[in-house]
Amino acid sequence: MYLITVAQATEEGASGPVPISAVAAALGVAVVSANEKVHKLAGRGLVEYSPYKGVELTAQGAGVARRVLRTRRLWATFLATRLGYTAAEADALACRLEHATPPDAAERLAVFLGDPRTGPQGRLIPPAAGDIPPPARTLADVPVGTEAEVVSFGVAGEPERFLAAHALRPGCRVTVLAAGPSGLLVEVGGRSVHLARALSRAIEVVEGGARVAG
Repeated sequence: MYLITVAQATEEGASGPVPISAVAAALGVAVVSANEKVHKLAGRGLVEYSPYKGVELTAQGAGVARRVLRTRRLWATFLATRLGYTAAEADALACRLEHATPPDAAERLAVFLGDPRTGPQGRLIPPAAGDIPPPARTLADVPVGTEAEVVSFGVAGEPERFLAAHALRPGCRVTVLAAGPSGLLVEVGGRSVHLARALSRAIEVVEGGARVAG
């Protein structure tokens, strides 16, 4: 839990060491307890601790965190898409299931789910060991005829409500049908939607599976 807490802080934009106080707050433990645990993890080569600055994952620690987050988000995806749990409920239950899931079972789950790229909360599912994760880019940069998966939105308010009304949300798959000065024509859920270019630049995606246009 300490390792994935640091990994998630990095996902959310933290740069450099994550303060021990932030780790303790996220886990609901005392700063003294978090400090002791971090020193133990540092002794095992999983983190690097900088006094008065915080903690960072080593390459080994990052690998452990990725494996745990991959399993957790695969389970969350299964629970949300197959059993109808909300994203928050699925994540909480997946946190318990990840501890009892061996790597081979996690990969079978990935195959069963169609190797999803994002979990129900819109966060990327780390790739399997040895895989190279696809780079994230904006929807405006995706070539015509290419399918991509939505990762996140850089908008809120009315633009976000517009996207939701057209079934555009983190985890959905879209295909770029056409592009022009006024924006993009995309297909999502079997329906065509026109997106202004400024809005398409605010949608972060990962590409996956080019289709033949026309």
